[in-house]
Amino acid sequence: MSHKYTPFLLFVCILLCSLKIQAQEEIRFSNHKYNRLFYNPAYAGSSGFMEAVLAYRNQWVGIEGSPETALVSFQAPINYTNSGVGAVAYRNQFGIQSDVAIFLNYAYQIQISYEGKLSMGLQAGFINKQINWAELNFYDPNISSNLQESDNIVPDKNISTWVPNFGVGFYYYTPDYYFSASIPRLLSNNQPSTEGISNNVSFDSKSLFYYLGAGVTLPLNREIDFSPSVLFVGSHKTSNLINVNLDFIHDSGVSVGAGYRSDRTWAALLGYQLTQKLRFSYSYEKSFGKYPTKGYTNHEIILNYNLSLRKSQITSPRYF
Repeated sequence: MSHKYTPFLLFVCILLCSLKIQAQEEIRFSNHKYNRLFYNPAYAGSSGFMEAVLAYRNQWVGIEGSPETALVSFQAPINYTNSGVGAVAYRNQFGIQSDVAIFLNYAYQIQISYEGKLSMGLQAGFINKQINWAELNFYDPNISSNLQESDNIVPDKNISTWVPNFGVGFYYYTPDYYFSASIPRLLSNNQPSTEGISNNVSFDSKSLFYYLGAGVTLPLNREIDFSPSVLFVGSHKTSNLINVNLDFIHDSGVSVGAGYRSDRTWAALLGYQLTQKLRFSYSYEKSFGKYPTKGYTNHEIILNYNLSLRKSQITSPRYF
């Protein structure tokens, strides 16, 4: 194996040594390699072409009120500069609570080696946090509606507040591999409250989630590439989580692979380059952990649409 892949291997070893058990973040995606702007604002503009991503994830199918996420993102380089811009919008529904967010991204790239560039990114935006108390159903016959109203057990109206948040990231990439480090949300957005923004926003270093990622492309022969990738999620409040994907990509555009997450969730990964500009990715997950969600499945679909900004650029992309 070429020595140029040594930094990637060392990085993965460090991540594995940092692993404890698992961490639970607000939103997760199996095919993180095809949705990198969500995790790291520094990814904006690094691909060299304009890219739009549509993603949908349905988690714990069969459980009422289980997490459901829809996301759209956009990123592009700014022609004749070393900069890139992007935007991410998503809606995450979990039970009676939902978050709707929009973030704008800016990144600046520096050439630090013959093939390698370092991108530094910032993002800023707002999250609309909602709790729809009207959708809450009671099954305890001992709790009557009159008691509920008189004792204020449950608020008598839905709550919706907009709160700001910010993020920062670093992204090093070459034609063959990449490293990623980011904290996409620097502020802690608490449960929505109507008592002022100070009750909805705070900074707590122990509540931060930080993301470390890496990926590499290894040619096995003239037709097939092996593309492993890893995403590490760390936090001081919870145990760590790591997601490892192993993809085999054929020149025809077909890719197959498998993924494992350290909460004992396995995934089957399928993908197809429908056209030079459009890629389809699907993941089927099954949980085997010691949790109430054991045995339930997760489904995820991601569409990547790429449009070259310059006629000389190749529109059939390598993703790093």
